[in-house]
Amino acid sequence: MTFPIEPISGTIYPTISGKPGVTVFENPLFHPNILNIGGANTAINPTFKQDFNTRQGNLHRGLLIGGAGVVPGSKGNIQYKVNFLYNPSTINESRSIDLNNGVLPSYARNPDDPGSYATSLNTTVSFSLLFDRTFELWDQYYRQTQQGIYGVRSDVEAFYNLLGINIPQVQTNTAPQAAPPAINPTKVTNTIQGPMTFAPTKLYFGANSKGALSYFGYVSSINITYTHFTSAMVPSRCGIDVGFTVLSQMAGSSTS
Repeated sequence: MTFPIEPISGTIYPTISGKPGVTVFENPLFHPNILNIGGANTAINPTFKQDFNTRQGNLHRGLLIGGAGVVPGSKGNIQYKVNFLYNPSTINESRSIDLNNGVLPSYARNPDDPGSYATSLNTTVSFSLLFDRTFELWDQYYRQTQQGIYGVRSDVEAFYNLLGINIPQVQTNTAPQAAPPAINPTKVTNTIQGPMTFAPTKLYFGANSKGALSYFGYVSSINITYTHFTSAMVPSRCGIDVGFTVLSQMAGSSTS
């Protein structure tokens, strides 16, 4: 599987026109050294055949995924992923009752009504993630890669892409000139930031693990704390607090 370049705010938007199939935008692969910390295997998302019951000890890392091929009815051919470096140490799930939401309880519904709910379940999931790109910023092999240039911004930008914050905008650049003949202006598609949007997403706390927690909904909030920097002030480590609102199941989606 290849990992296409993801959009980074303030840079040229990657060219995807003419590419067949689904294009995946996701944060880059993590450095092998940090994947091996604590004895964790380098495999990011092992298949079922590599599960714990085979005693290979592979760690099933979580991810957020949305877009084409994942969420029913998604438009376009772009899929967005945020791969976890480590799984959260704690996961908080909160459920409550909203008596003013107008949703009839199951016993009060007409049994001949084939409709299904597409609404919030008054259920939220909150957790914190750690991202660390220290090794990528140290390793000369990664010097010209996104993670070697931007550090953990490459992971934060994956959130921005998933949440619709990063968007392409065509801008016309006209070269300055003192006299005719006129120079034809060039059009460049830049990556700019807009407001966070409602983006249906699947949340897995253990990809390819049958018994792991998983939810369907949308990311309702993120809080980013940058904690470590290089001498050039490139962020090398950050923590991200994620608030996730669970939605009722859609055709082709799954909840916990």
